[in-house]
Amino acid sequence: MGLQRHSISSAGAAKWLIVILLSVIATCLILEVGVGTSAAVAQVSTGRAQHVIAVAGKVTDQSHGVYLVDLKNGTLSVYQYLSSQRKLRLLAVRTFEFDVQLDEYNTEPSPREIQKLVQQHKRLGGTD
Repeated sequence: MGLQRHSISSAGAAKWLIVILLSVIATCLILEVGVGTSAAVAQVSTGRAQHVIAVAGKVTDQSHGVYLVDLKNGTLSVYQYLSSQRKLRLLAVRTFEFDVQLDEYNTEPSPREIQKLVQQHKRLGGTD
């Protein structure tokens, strides 16, 4: 049983290594092609279900990186590629489990205002 657990964790580590390597490759391709603000998006299969999305794009005006969205665990990770050092640095990790439960936060107009406008539009005989 201990051997089986070891092989599962090794397989999991190998899958994450593949995710990170694919993300680095996508970032390097963007840097090589010289795409300004565009981003490369890849959905990565990490086992039975596809639940990790890798997005390569700008992190700052002078640097690029990789954003990993883990849909299964509800987390966002941000990595910055330091080309001068040839390193990938973890900048931030955050769960968005509770964020997505908000109806609104720091937005204008609010969803209630939009709802009122839609209702008013329908009362005035607007078309859908």
